[in-house]
Amino acid sequence: MTERPPVLEVRDLKRYFNVAAGLGALKAIDGVSFDLMQGETLGLVGESGCGKSTLGRTILRAYEPTGGSVHFHLDGESIDITRAGRKELRGLRRHMQMIFQDPQSSLDPRMTVFDIIAEPLRLNKLARGKELEERVGRLMDDVGLPRSHMKRYPHAFSGGQRQRIGIARALASSPKVIVCDEAVSALDVSIQAQILNLLKDLQARYGLSYLFIAHDLGVVEYICDRVAVMYVGRLVELASTDDIYTRPLHPYTEALMSAVPAPDPDQKRSRIVLSGEVANAAALPSGCPFHPRCAYAEARCRTDVPALREVLPGRTVACHRAEELLLAGTAAH
Repeated sequence: MTERPPVLEVRDLKRYFNVAAGLGALKAIDGVSFDLMQGETLGLVGESGCGKSTLGRTILRAYEPTGGSVHFHLDGESIDITRAGRKELRGLRRHMQMIFQDPQSSLDPRMTVFDIIAEPLRLNKLARGKELEERVGRLMDDVGLPRSHMKRYPHAFSGGQRQRIGIARALASSPKVIVCDEAVSALDVSIQAQILNLLKDLQARYGLSYLFIAHDLGVVEYICDRVAVMYVGRLVELASTDDIYTRPLHPYTEALMSAVPAPDPDQKRSRIVLSGEVANAAALPSGCPFHPRCAYAEARCRTDVPALREVLPGRTVACHRAEELLLAGTAAH
């Protein structure tokens, strides 16, 4: 099977926020590197506050990066988004869109559905007149909304329908990459399934690449090809979904996966309850940021920061003891 080429290459990306004088910087994103492949859904998971949404926004330059690079591959050209000027960035943004968590607050209540979906087409001068109306209609068809509703306002729709409007708006400019920031977490479970299936159908139809940010590990398992695990602004593990869910190699990933409900009620699964609190991104502990909560920590974990490295083909882990734990089987399930 031919490996898919990357559409995004993120290298050593950082985003720091200034905090109170004398307290240093809050390292929301601290040296993150990964590739997003064409037509792939890459899940991004971790506890609340670990930097998932900040990473998505920094990649799109909604937040200015403190350091690092994001190369976007478009029409055979590699463009560093982090160094693009305002004019160039405006042209690039039509190819990179976002679907937000709350479909109600992300839609302007004063605009009709037609105007919401048409706005990216107008701003990017992609259509006007009759062609504009037809393209909005086709986008509504794509997301399962009746064309007859295009003159209605967002308040007239359910939460699931509003999210479909948001998806249509994201699709309007024919993007290559869509960042889905908790795109289904505000929806009922039955509606979540419909939206997830819609996202998969649209990906197959248009060759979209998704960065799928979520905290629901069941949702991530269903829709994602690979999963990246974050802890206080850093990636600690990256692997295929099957590998992550069946054999996590980082102790933090192991604890996360132990919380996923087993589909078989007779299957016994030992829940790993982590002690202590999530590390403070403004005052990280020395060494591995996870070591105060890790059952496998040893002396070097308290002094040396582990590099994210490949321990098996296609599997990268930031843990000093990854190979040892793999051989011992202590991180396998």
